[in-house]
Amino acid sequence: MAKLALALALAPAVTAFAPVAAPKASTQLQASIQDTLATMEGPEIFWGSDGVLLGHDEADIKGYDNFDQLAAALSKEGVDLSGGEYTLLAPANSAFDKHNNEVGTPITADVLKYHVIEGKKTMDALNTDQKTLNGGTLTAYRKFRKNWLDGAIIGLKSEGPSKSSNWPSDVECDNGIIQAIDTVLVPGAYEGPR
Repeated sequence: MAKLALALALAPAVTAFAPVAAPKASTQLQASIQDTLATMEGPEIFWGSDGVLLGHDEADIKGYDNFDQLAAALSKEGVDLSGGEYTLLAPANSAFDKHNNEVGTPITADVLKYHVIEGKKTMDALNTDQKTLNGGTLTAYRKFRKNWLDGAIIGLKSEGPSKSSNWPSDVECDNGIIQAIDTVLVPGAYEGPR
């Protein structure tokens, strides 16, 4: 009985130290898709063997891939994403460079709109075919335990020497979500999963 009395006496003192959850404030993101693209960093770029001659270790970070070429192309081609909620599949600068060197077709407004899906879609929701802003359809499939749309992996994770070199996914903006991808998608170029 003495133990019960002691426990009841100590109960108010114990609850005095219990953490109290702060009320949740509504968060406002304050950045559009266009504004977020201008400041978003992509995966890390490493020096590799070229850096050894300059005194860097191969695994040292040289910089970050980013998305300013996409932001500039959206502005130049007049693709306005301010009038609704969208999911943008955002090719990084390295994807633009690869496209320009290997494919060479111009990146027009139609190509850019092929990267835009109406509505906010998280990475997990991109597991079915998706209609794009240009009227085309991105083909969804699952391969190597990854979600793909046409030829692009959604939420690409690093498997190289650095496990921290991941592509941004589910980046929330006040008018949408950005999913970084490693390739420029071209309408009609996709021929099915390989």
